[in-house]
Amino acid sequence: MEKFKNNAKDMTLNPVDWFNFYGDFKEVFKNSKNHYQISDTEIGTYKRKQDVIFSLNGIFVTIKNDDHFDIPDTSNYTKFMLLTKVRFKNNYNVAMNFVLFELMKIEIPFIRVGVDYYKKILKPTRYGGKAVLLKHWRKEEIKQDYDANFLNKIYKYDDFTIEPNNVDYNAIINNFYNLYSKFQHEIYPDIVRDTDISTSLSLVSHIFGNKYEIGLKYLKVLFENPKQILPIIVLVSEERGTGKTTFLNWIDMIFGENCVAISPDDVSRGFNSIYATKNIILIDEAVAEKQATVEKLKSIATAKTISVSQKFVSEYSIPFYGKVILCTNKETDFMKIDNEEIRFFVLKVPTIKKLNTQIETLLFNEIPMFLKYLSQLPDIDFSLSRMVFTVDEIKSDALNIVKEESKSGLYKELEIIIEDYFNNNELIEEFQATPLDIKNRFFSKDNSISANYIRKVLKNEFKLIPDKIKRYSPFNENLTMHIGTPFTFKKIHFTDFVKNIFESEFLEF
Repeated sequence: MEKFKNNAKDMTLNPVDWFNFYGDFKEVFKNSKNHYQISDTEIGTYKRKQDVIFSLNGIFVTIKNDDHFDIPDTSNYTKFMLLTKVRFKNNYNVAMNFVLFELMKIEIPFIRVGVDYYKKILKPTRYGGKAVLLKHWRKEEIKQDYDANFLNKIYKYDDFTIEPNNVDYNAIINNFYNLYSKFQHEIYPDIVRDTDISTSLSLVSHIFGNKYEIGLKYLKVLFENPKQILPIIVLVSEERGTGKTTFLNWIDMIFGENCVAISPDDVSRGFNSIYATKNIILIDEAVAEKQATVEKLKSIATAKTISVSQKFVSEYSIPFYGKVILCTNKETDFMKIDNEEIRFFVLKVPTIKKLNTQIETLLFNEIPMFLKYLSQLPDIDFSLSRMVFTVDEIKSDALNIVKEESKSGLYKELEIIIEDYFNNNELIEEFQATPLDIKNRFFSKDNSISANYIRKVLKNEFKLIPDKIKRYSPFNENLTMHIGTPFTFKKIHFTDFVKNIFESEFLEF
């Protein structure tokens, strides 16, 4: 009893205890026409003038001669029990909600957006925090659990929106409900040195390797500028135990409910609410075999709006700021990436030399200081690229391998055939041929390869442009002249000698 006196507005109590210790006794009879208050602790009735019917003693109520509510004289009622019996006709839930929302002034957990109702649910996270989830709730269920008048207390929003901000958060934007969750960590107030966050920086170094500075820059933008579009990060390694999943878990620790882990199939499904409202989309063990999924991922990387499709809820459109991080054991063929594609930042992650079983606990404990460390880094120059990073900054051997593997089988076959042609004709620096010439010479018995298919590969993958109609000698053999629109093949693009020069220049970068 003494602990309640020391804190007369203890909001950690359940509503029953709160009302028993702090509730005003007159609230019990506020809507009763037959009863009036004699004193702070006594209630009488008009039928028995000046007779005391209910007398309060601490949290318990003494009942005398009650003939209106049918309560036995010997009953051992608490103040809350009497509130439930007298004012709310034995409806326990309504009495509880009255104390919670009317007297304790606890925030109502429901909202209405347009014509749909939602309940805000606090869900514990795996790292000890709590995430706010919106769950669709039926209007009739709310009326049943509370009462019809309760609906008038629910705040009404015009629509949803997304306004990401990890530093200066607003839950309501022009009467739109902000689906971006409040950032769950407090930034460390003092200066942070490298030695203060050794585990975090070791992980960044391990994941990004010689792109360490780019990695820190990426994380700084992710935290300070959550609206900024960024390239898709892909962590690849055939080996297990490389720390890829640990990196995803770390991102999840930092960004909480604004981050979601999904599968590649979730991207192409009809209902997208699982990721449409998230700022960071994590995909572990990703292999995107369907081209539609690949194109959807590319679209996500640069989309500015998204139509949210959810079961039993009206579709609505919101701004979209999703960033994607993939992890896969497929180093070369997790998806097809065109040679000109600039939206992927592929990193080959090495195996961990020394296992640290406490690394996630250490990473979690360093988060406040790591965020401060990011804020201490130089300001970002956003003028170089719409994705912050230039092509040179995010190119890598791993990306080059994937692009090469993504080329069609015919491309690889033609590359070998043309290289072999130049190796066996050392004096020839270039030759001309049409798709039909190539078909007749190298694929005459292969019905699966047509001249039209050859033309598409030459134009779309080799990026060759046919000449205007002219007279030419196929393959420089001077046996006969043809008329057509041939492609020109130059030795410099196909020989091993030149390829080795290109590769050495790339490695030097």
